Amino acid sequence: MIRIICEGLDDKKFIIQLLQHLEENGELNAKPEYAKYIEVTNGKSDLLKSETHLGATQEITAGKIKKILFVFDADFIADNKCNGLENSQKCIEDLIQKLGWNITTDYHIFDKNLDDFILKTLDNKADFEACEQCFELKKLNKNRKILTCIYQKLYPTKPYDFSHPNFNELKQKLITLFKK
Repeated sequence: MIRIICEGLDDKKFIIQLLQHLEENGELNAKPEYAKYIEVTNGKSDLLKSETHLGATQEITAGKIKKILFVFDADFIADNKCNGLENSQKCIEDLIQKLGWNITTDYHIFDKNLDDFILKTLDNKADFEACEQCFELKKLNKNRKILTCIYQKLYPTKPYDFSHPNFNELKQKLITLFKK
């Protein structure tokens, strides 16, 4: 079995959407419930603590988990010693080494955060950025969550453009993870 470990419920929903897209495009074999493969932690700081993964360690020891993929945000460098892309890479690599799992373990880090990553893939990105600037939304929430919420309200049936090249690395890691 495999496990995807992410920061929160929004990440889990996004990953499920992406997995369903890969399945619909024939890039993944159908899986009955993607949610069962995804473990949600209580944020990035929790994800980067070895104690958080005691359950996974037990399942690995019992031979139940063979591959793990961590998916999380780099966040803003000023907020924490494990924030920013380079610091996040160092922290996850230190965690993986500390855990000492003898299985395939990989990670994907969104530069800044998932919301910023998604906005960079939109066809009408400039419109949303103009809205952000006009309403000074970064003062309210610097992680751009407000803009992705607006997008989801305006386009509830339009999924994200998963064919955008920004998704390629994560798609490849998910495909690799689900291969036997």
